[in-house]
This record gives sequence, structure tokens and C-alpha cells, in this order.
Amino acid sequence: MLCAARLDPGDALLRHKTTARALYDAALRARPEGVDELLFLNTRGELCEGAYTNVFLEREDGARVTPALSSGLLPGVLRETLLEEGAFAEAVVSLADLRRAKRLWIGNALRGLMGAELLPGEVLSPL
Repeated sequence: MLCAARLDPGDALLRHKTTARALYDAALRARPEGVDELLFLNTRGELCEGAYTNVFLEREDGARVTPALSSGLLPGVLRETLLEEGAFAEAVVSLADLRRAKRLWIGNALRGLMGAELLPGEVLSPL
């Protein structure tokens, strides 16, 4: 499910693991029951990341991609490993790309890569 709040791709804090997580934490508290993760777009409408995961998808053309750092996201350890292995490539990912994706995954170094499904609707963060 998407979060209605949009990230600023120019915010340098997005590229570092910090405790400045008020937006993510508020959005997670507001998510409906049964929703495990929320995905965030930036102010340009590009996919960034999840509240605690990086996002990976297979586009309609078969390309396996993860959002580009220029979109504003944490360069996670799992993400970096999968990029180095050639399993995924970096790309700007639009909301349309996300909605049309053949496959979707989320992941981080702790949990690994997990299949995911985009649920309809958006969570309104109280911030």
C-alpha cells in the first residue's frame, strides 16, 4: 500500500540510516490491519522505498529494477548486494511502472528479499 505523504528527493537524511523517522513511524501507525509495509513516492511521483525496506520490481518488459538513489532513498545493504550481483538494475520507477509491474519484492539485510503485492488505496499519515 502507498503512503499519501511524499518524500523530498533532495533530503540528504533519506540516504542515511538515522533515527529521524517520524514520517515513516507515523505512517506505519496509521496503516490498516493486515498491511505489512508502506511504499513511499517522492514529490516527483517516483517510487522511493518502503518504511523499512527497499523495493524491487520486474517491469512489463522483463527488466528487474530498484529505484535510483536520485529518487531519495536509503541505499540498503541488500539493495547494494543485488545491484552488484546484477540481479537488479537501478532505474527511476514511476507510479505507473509500479502499478503495471509483473512482480514486486521488498527487502532488507535483516529479512532478505520477500515477494509483495501492491494493495489499492493510500494511507494518510498524520504528519
